[in-house]
Amino acid sequence: MKPTAVLVNTARGPIVEDAAIHQALAEGWIAGAALDDIEEEPSKQRGWRPTNPLFQLPNVIVTPHAAYYSEEAVRTVRTIAAEEAVRVLTGRPARFPVNELKVGSRPSRGG
Repeated sequence: MKPTAVLVNTARGPIVEDAAIHQALAEGWIAGAALDDIEEEPSKQRGWRPTNPLFQLPNVIVTPHAAYYSEEAVRTVRTIAAEEAVRVLTGRPARFPVNELKVGSRPSRGG
C-alpha cells in the first residue's frame, strides 16, 4: 500500500493483525485505518480495558463491530428474516438461500 492509503476493515478483526497495523500507521507506511473491530473483539474478554495501542493513534477509527447498526438496519434484517421464514414454511423457495439444496435432497457426505 502506498503512504496515502487508508486501510478499511469491515470484516472480522483478525484479518488485520493489531501489531502489524500499528507499526504501519506509527511508521507512516500508510495514512490511516478504519476498523470495525480489532484483532480480539473486546466484548469477548472478561475485564477488558482499553489498552490496545491502536486506540492511541490519531489516524485510526475503531468501531465496536457494529458499524452496520441503525434502527433501520435492525428493522430491515428482522423483516427479511421473517419474510424468508414464511416463504420457506409455505413451500416457496428462499430468496436468499445459503445453499441450493432441493427440498427432500440430502447434502453429500464428503468426498
